[in-house]
Amino acid sequence: MKAVEQLEIMVLVDNVTDSLSSNPPFVESEFAFLRRHGMKWLSGQCLCCAAHGLSCLITVRVDGERRTLLFDTGPDEWVFERNVTRLGVDLGVVKAMVLSHGHWDHGAGMPRALQMISQGNGGKSVPVYLHPEMFALRATRGRDGTPQPMEPVPSVDVLAGNGGDVVLTRDEQSVLGDAFYVSGEIPRTTPFERGFPGQVRQKPDGSWEPDEIMPDERFVAVHVAGKGLVVFTACSHAGLINVLLHARARFPEVPLYGVMGGFHLSGTTEAIIPETVAALKQFDLKLIAAGHCTGWRAINELATAYGSAVVPSAVGKIYRL
Repeated sequence: MKAVEQLEIMVLVDNVTDSLSSNPPFVESEFAFLRRHGMKWLSGQCLCCAAHGLSCLITVRVDGERRTLLFDTGPDEWVFERNVTRLGVDLGVVKAMVLSHGHWDHGAGMPRALQMISQGNGGKSVPVYLHPEMFALRATRGRDGTPQPMEPVPSVDVLAGNGGDVVLTRDEQSVLGDAFYVSGEIPRTTPFERGFPGQVRQKPDGSWEPDEIMPDERFVAVHVAGKGLVVFTACSHAGLINVLLHARARFPEVPLYGVMGGFHLSGTTEAIIPETVAALKQFDLKLIAAGHCTGWRAINELATAYGSAVVPSAVGKIYRL
């Protein structure tokens, strides 16, 4: 993986909107960005929509040129299109797409995203990196044990029909001229991180089997020159600490600089907040951009422990490193 000269992250979809909290100089809020791009007065007609999900537009400058990757697309085509339009994003610059794992709140917007990319780039296909285990029907069990299904992510045929050049693989990838690293399956080594408690998946015969481990989850990483490795973890079903341990082991010569995404420390995984917060200390992170499924309790504990390194994600925010 090449060291890039500059990294810019635009949050297209996230659970929250927050343009009132203060930010460090390298982060621009949605309000500030829109005003800088011509918003005459503050109005809901200009603003993005927060929704349960995640999508990040990640752009690097390397070898004097910009390269852009779309990481996830959020839970809904309407939300994705509205936010992209209101932020004035030209998706024609996207040269690759990664779906982090097979959940609807990260992949349901993919067909519309591919259409918008194709409309912007003159009809060229775009590589889409997927794990082969992403497409099963998944569910959580209700209190009575009945499976409560989730919307499946779009199929390979749907994605290909909308301009995706689908790459199905369990292996790690170096993409866009070695500017981005897409992990393979993440080793599970911590004793307290155990995936998505209670999740099941449907077998071909219609029965349900345990699906807590979620081997299809991957992360994306970028090496920023003079800083280190920035890791994008969409939901951390593998466990935030497992993700960072694997990133450090894979690139032992590059210090970890920051992590961004959902840390999944809400709901049934709130119990591991103390262990996760304590285990993060070993990485000496300079940026912890918690968002999506992290949950307010975990963000509060992270901010107490790591202070100004914690800069929570929000829709419309831009991080420049």
